[in-house]
Amino acid sequence: TPECFTAMIEAVKKVTHIAPADPDGKIIGEAVSQEGVITIPCKKSLGLCAGVTGAPYRTTTEVYPDSPSATPEQCNRAQVACIEGALDHLLAVL
Repeated sequence: TPECFTAMIEAVKKVTHIAPADPDGKIIGEAVSQEGVITIPCKKSLGLCAGVTGAPYRTTTEVYPDSPSATPEQCNRAQVACIEGALDHLLAVL
């Protein structure tokens, strides 16, 4: 849900920057639905992790260690923060 994505992004922002959209409003060629988020059908052939399961809650997160603005440690912490943000959101609404 958009609210779950927001919770994940807000958690990651506490650790590192959020990748901006390109001048066309896209990330990896896909339209941005909200800051740092693209929503695509999981079955779309982009080779993303969320496409390998039929779970009701699924997503692919990317924090790139090759960013000049994030260290590998920040990337690891951001991935954990993303999961924690999603779980906190789900616990609050379910």
